[in-house]
Amino acid sequence: MMGSEINGRIYYSVAAYLVDGLLIDTGCHNTRWELVDYLKNKEVSLAVNTHHHIDHIGGNKVIMDRLKIPVSAPGDSVSIIGGKQDIFSYQEDLWGCPEPCPVNALDDSINTAHYTLDVVHTSGHSPDHVVFFLREKGWLFTGDEFLTEKPNSARKNEDNRVILKALKRMLALEPSLLITSSGKMHGSASDVLRRTISYLEEIRDRILKMKNKGLSTREIVFKVFGGETSLKEFTGGQFCRENFVQSFF
Repeated sequence: MMGSEINGRIYYSVAAYLVDGLLIDTGCHNTRWELVDYLKNKEVSLAVNTHHHIDHIGGNKVIMDRLKIPVSAPGDSVSIIGGKQDIFSYQEDLWGCPEPCPVNALDDSINTAHYTLDVVHTSGHSPDHVVFFLREKGWLFTGDEFLTEKPNSARKNEDNRVILKALKRMLALEPSLLITSSGKMHGSASDVLRRTISYLEEIRDRILKMKNKGLSTREIVFKVFGGETSLKEFTGGQFCRENFVQSFF
């Protein structure tokens, strides 16, 4: 678990996982040296990214340069990670601005010393997003594709209709354990995914019914959730409940 401090407080943490010499995600730029300290006495043969967002690729360059660990990412992520990303001020405060770095494109599977992980393109949270499935154990590394059973806020460009398809694709894998980028793990994974899908479909129907009656997005947010959270102001509207509601339209 890695998180950077703002005025002595950690507002956001992200997890990286080391499995049989495979590192899954590298956290943010602000915590890159913590990652180096953790890895320097570990056997790591490869690092992979679930997607291009800066809180998942921020340690790429330093582990490549200092520890000589190669990094691979989804094919659609490669050019983005290799260039300078445009980020919002809140993201720079929380995570820092990662240095561009060249990464390799992932194949359809990853072989470690003892396991094979399937690379499954889900494309929900972001168009380039993949999840990693260790079929032998039923472990599904979800990145940001699944974080909680009852999400109620979203990034500005997220589409809950696409996210529902991604969740159904993950459910079809019949996983036994969900391993998320927040550090939380969920047993009875298929049941958790089914509940999340049902929640999103139910809330979608409520939202669309209100929209068809002429309610505004703000009115729907108030009726469904009781209003916004402080995240809207903190992120300048980039992550909020209004986005979540609009992502069903």
